[in-house]
Amino acid sequence: MGGNVAENSGGPHTLKYGVTTNHVLGLEMVLPDGEIVEVGGPAEEVCGFDLVGAVVGSEGTTGIVTRAVLKLTREPQTHRTFLAVFADVDGATRAVSAIIAAGVIPGAIEMMDQLIIEAVEAAFHVGLPRDAGAVLIIELDGLGAGMDQRAEQVRTIVAASGAREVRVARDEAERAALWKARKRAFGAVGRLAPNYATQDGVVPRTRLPQILREIAAVSARYQLRIGNVFHAGDGNIHPIVLYDERDPDQVQRAIDAGRDILKACVAMGGSLSGEHGIGAEKMHEMPLLFSPDDMRVMSDLRLVFDPAGRSNPNKVIPTPGSCVEVSAPRRQVAI
Repeated sequence: MGGNVAENSGGPHTLKYGVTTNHVLGLEMVLPDGEIVEVGGPAEEVCGFDLVGAVVGSEGTTGIVTRAVLKLTREPQTHRTFLAVFADVDGATRAVSAIIAAGVIPGAIEMMDQLIIEAVEAAFHVGLPRDAGAVLIIELDGLGAGMDQRAEQVRTIVAASGAREVRVARDEAERAALWKARKRAFGAVGRLAPNYATQDGVVPRTRLPQILREIAAVSARYQLRIGNVFHAGDGNIHPIVLYDERDPDQVQRAIDAGRDILKACVAMGGSLSGEHGIGAEKMHEMPLLFSPDDMRVMSDLRLVFDPAGRSNPNKVIPTPGSCVEVSAPRRQVAI
């Protein structure tokens, strides 16, 4: 839980249920000087500033979280889990927007492209179609009443978006098999290359077709294969850049490819991170999204918790003069 709090983690069900901050009511934490404090608490509303919101997602720069008070969410009464098969990623991503536009909010919409499908099938033999350009795992959850109608609505929308096949999990075993395929995808990538680097950008859902085309262009430009498996429902992409760390040239190309993908995310009205944070790796890209004044305010807030700069130092916020690129922040782009 401490890691989830530090990174404000998301996951497959973020689309409907939100990220970590939406489930945290209070925290016990150790400040950098050793003092133990509590912020927030069991009550839904707490007077004063939202200190819990300041700590969640701060990546360990405000202190160390030792306990968390969390909301409990009731398990859904029932599920309907689909595997939608597409000839290409464009059709799959258009289906994502079409489902949301129809007013249906699934518990999760996950996407895997052909490269990831091939790796998962080779490793685990779960029955994914190797010739598909992309697949979506779509899960509806909630009350049993009306579920059949919503399921039929989603099936119709997905078919109209170009799905060549729509499978429905017939029982819990088939549902578990679909989720196993998704959750083991990153482990299967080891079959494709000695090393891989996963990015964690965000774009508006309507820009998913464009960002995937841009990722394909980056792949060609740097002569590196890039697989895609990600939380399509909330636009949180996870392009996986494949390389061999024994080749310094490949390492540099992998770094440059990741940066180009993040720049494209920001240019499309997105963000540098959806759930994995900034840390040291993406610190120098912060000026793409935030102005010097923005980062000064962040630094001032950090100093309130950690005046001596001892808690996870030299992370998240670049120091003056350390940025490799400074440009006007891109906050709003037409969607």
